[in-house]
Amino acid sequence: MATDAQILANRLNALKSTGPRTPQGKAIVSQNPVKLGLLAQRDVIASESRADFDLYRQQLLDELSPISPMESMLAERIITLSWRLKRICRFQNQAIDTLNADITSSPLRKLTQSFFPKTPGQLSDSSADNLPLGRLAVKDFSNSRVLDRLLMYERRLESSLYKTILEFQRLNITRKLKAEGF
Repeated sequence: MATDAQILANRLNALKSTGPRTPQGKAIVSQNPVKLGLLAQRDVIASESRADFDLYRQQLLDELSPISPMESMLAERIITLSWRLKRICRFQNQAIDTLNADITSSPLRKLTQSFFPKTPGQLSDSSADNLPLGRLAVKDFSNSRVLDRLLMYERRLESSLYKTILEFQRLNITRKLKAEGF
């Protein structure tokens, strides 16, 4: 529990903070809520290809063939959730590789490994640098149960995706039954 003096000092210090002043600083700060991109407001984050997303979106829209505005809204939700589910899989894989690379990069481990021949699946130091999403996840979660947290996000996304798919199917079936006169 903070004392009255600490609360007052905190409030006085907060008055001194003016936030970013330059356009570059404001642009950087505007991306703070994006973080991992798992809860991002945008569909495509910087490490993803907009063209890949657009192709994926079009393929799903072609398959779902929404007709009504509600079906269109649910189809867009299915696209977004399934894209984020694909993203979480990349995060998990890269986080595991990052954690593994961090373990294998200790000096004692390197000395021990130097006595053995390299195996085909073993990560090299240069390939460990190609794990930006994994490093971001490990850093953001401060190495604290990073895989548990990513699994929690995956479960939430799956649950929401499956509920949305069921609602889309329910609307689609209802529309078809009404068209047939039932």
